[in-house]
Amino acid sequence: MKRRTVLGMAATVCGTVAAGCLGSTVAGDVVRNETPLELSHDYEIQGTPSGTRVVVDVTAKNGGESPITPDGRVPQLSCAFLNESEETLHQSGVQPVEPIDVSETASFEFSLGTRVDEVTRYELGVDWIDA
Repeated sequence: MKRRTVLGMAATVCGTVAAGCLGSTVAGDVVRNETPLELSHDYEIQGTPSGTRVVVDVTAKNGGESPITPDGRVPQLSCAFLNESEETLHQSGVQPVEPIDVSETASFEFSLGTRVDEVTRYELGVDWIDA
């Protein structure tokens, strides 16, 4: 095996072990939702060759009466990672790029790869914006 492959595998194993040893619980809430999207969410702490990261997976179901399209007025999903003092460590947002039909779902992912040991919670929000 090449040295680089072995080192990459070792880093992945160590990262996974470290992720499991963190033992921290990250709470998550939907704090704002102005849209017909019904959100379900979960998180995991992942070990990677470059370190540990927190990943929030969001499933958005269109519970409205009409399709949501990426034209005109669109939902923007945001995720803020916070520490124990409620300081925002990182915040990002995404918009659907494909239409979401009535009763259909779309998946979104948010991640944080720095200051992972400081994260105690995340907050999700969905706002209407003009595309």
